[in-house]
Amino acid sequence: MLQACAIALLFLACSSTPPQGETLSYSCQTPPADLTACAGDTDCATVVVGCYCGAQPVNGVAHKYATTAQSCEDTAASTCALGCATQTGMVAQDGSKVDTAMTVAAHCDRSTGTGICKSYVPTAPTGGSGDPPSGW
Repeated sequence: MLQACAIALLFLACSSTPPQGETLSYSCQTPPADLTACAGDTDCATVVVGCYCGAQPVNGVAHKYATTAQSCEDTAASTCALGCATQTGMVAQDGSKVDTAMTVAAHCDRSTGTGICKSYVPTAPTGGSGDPPSGW
């Protein structure tokens, strides 16, 4: 009985309870086909890849899967044994590398016709004082 409960908890750790009563299925080993699908920027969020050599990748994912996907990545990071060098900082899908104190955002890239969430490093708008506006 205890073993069955442990297995059930493992499966629940990588499942998602979506908002608004929608039923979503999510497996850490086989993420859903629409993991990065979007119609607009508000459909996108970021997830930090959990087990990786080099700078830490940050990927865009559909907002509805973000919490569960990050949980899966956090689990992967806690059990990671790469045997390779990691680097400080993060890398977005646009190729930008930034310090971990910087912001990485996600947007809906529709350049291929189908919306795909992708991460990028936003540029701070320039103001007269040289300081970024509040909320950055």
